[in-house]
Amino acid sequence: MTEPRLYRGQSMHDRRRDRRRRFCDSAIALFGTDGYAATSVSAVCRHAALSSRQFYEEFGDREHLLRTVYDETEDAASTAVIEAVERSLETAAEIEAVFDAGIRAFVEFFGADPRLTRICFVEAVGVSAEFEEHRAEHRTRWGASLDAISAAGAERGLLTARPDPLLWTGFIGAVNAVIVEQVRSADLTTEDTLRVMRTLLRPGVLG
Repeated sequence: MTEPRLYRGQSMHDRRRDRRRRFCDSAIALFGTDGYAATSVSAVCRHAALSSRQFYEEFGDREHLLRTVYDETEDAASTAVIEAVERSLETAAEIEAVFDAGIRAFVEFFGADPRLTRICFVEAVGVSAEFEEHRAEHRTRWGASLDAISAAGAERGLLTARPDPLLWTGFIGAVNAVIVEQVRSADLTTEDTLRVMRTLLRPGVLG
């Protein structure tokens, strides 16, 4: 078997992975501060200290890069929420504690880097019809996750009835609006967001 060719100690696969990461990190830095519309492919390349040719070897266009960062962020946020919920389900005596753990994980994940919040909740909105459909698919996945938490709570006797799935759709939309308000206002804190989200859950979704 032919050994992979190395350049400065890295295989071609590793070099491409490194370049892709640098482009994504530059996208976070620029999309999350200057904004998506104000950031060109050339600006991303300059920030990453890479060429446009290398950019197009990894991404079809600027929107493809945005979607990659969006997906990575959404997946990481989902993982944080699922892990927090699973830990809480082991000991929780009330369903509120389970959802509270998930909500806090979600808010703290995005609160740790306001650039990611801006990218996912502001810059990604209205980019294209295709991207809006992509965002809708992610909202559907979040709704399914919330419904799965309800089901797990019902199995453990923490919830008497699972909420109407449409209520989760409304909850997700409201959460998005609250997160955007927190991004735009210097007066709102993570605790304010948590307080509102808890109220939306109970008496809102959970009754």
